[in-house]
Amino acid sequence: MRKTIFIAIISLVLVGISIVSCKKDKKEEVTAPSLDRAPMLANYADNYVIPAYKAMVTDLKSLQTATNTFVAAPDAATLASLHTAFEKAYITWQKVDVIGFGPAEDVSLRMYVNTYPVTVTKVNSNILNGGYDLEQFGNKDAQGFPAIDYLLNGNANTIDMFTTDAQATARKQYLQAVVNKMLQKTDGVSNAWTSYRGTFVGATGTDVNGGLSEITNAYVLYYERYLRSGKVGLPVGAMTGVAKPELTEAYYTPSLTNALAQQAMATAIAFYEGKSFDGTTSGAGMKSYLQAIGTKDANGTPMADAILAKLQQAETKLKALNTPMKDAVQTKRPEVLAIYDDMQQCVPLLKVDMVSAFGISITYTDNDGD
Repeated sequence: MRKTIFIAIISLVLVGISIVSCKKDKKEEVTAPSLDRAPMLANYADNYVIPAYKAMVTDLKSLQTATNTFVAAPDAATLASLHTAFEKAYITWQKVDVIGFGPAEDVSLRMYVNTYPVTVTKVNSNILNGGYDLEQFGNKDAQGFPAIDYLLNGNANTIDMFTTDAQATARKQYLQAVVNKMLQKTDGVSNAWTSYRGTFVGATGTDVNGGLSEITNAYVLYYERYLRSGKVGLPVGAMTGVAKPELTEAYYTPSLTNALAQQAMATAIAFYEGKSFDGTTSGAGMKSYLQAIGTKDANGTPMADAILAKLQQAETKLKALNTPMKDAVQTKRPEVLAIYDDMQQCVPLLKVDMVSAFGISITYTDNDGD
């Protein structure tokens, strides 16, 4: 009798183990493919990063052509064409700045393209004295789009500055040098991705050298420091209590500033969702990867959806700002602070919750004081 009972118990245990094992196997079967990081990395590389740099190179070549045409014959028509090329390229940069990792980080691309505010005294000194080296770190705030913005829009009569002014010839040369440097650096990054693509897509681990860590750190850093703080927080004085309109992006072209910020915010959302650079398709991205992990916030809302909702909330308020940021930080400060507050609410969701769910670490230091 005891032997019979013992055998029955053993049989039940074995059946239980078998059932647990089957459930475990079934769970792994369902979840493993959705947690594969390779498709996400491939989607970002092939459908966003590589096309983005190619588009940036194309726009900078157009800017170079427009610059050379203006320099050869400075007049109202060539200046208007140059303005158009400048603004188009600047808008495109808002879709590229978010991918500042890999080859872009290696050459400090952002430094050559969009360090603002521009230091006008450095620009004028370089023009006056010549012998400048745009590769030097000390010239990071005397080049790129901010320097072009000043050269084209920072004086009462731009055409005179490039024709009758005593430094007209040197100014022409400096404008060309700045555009050429932007194109050279961006083209180099674009070409580097031909070989780096395989390295990036193949780095499927969660260590600091993995593709997931690279792209997430670049994204969160961009959102926190260059979008939230750079475009809104610092100009409105969110932490200091004092508005500093001179810190706004495209300071000398106020009509462009809001468009840049809005494009940057739209880019942050699209990139999070895994959309292609041209916005026509969607693939595996941070949002879908977070959905597959299944993390939820304190209210039981999927973290992937909570992040998207907060990003969209900030975007809605940013789009509603109908006064140039340069003026709004003073005349509509509460409205701009509300935009900043919404943008700030996204930071812990991205920097803490999403990063934790991904099983990676933040590798940069936030020292911008905002």
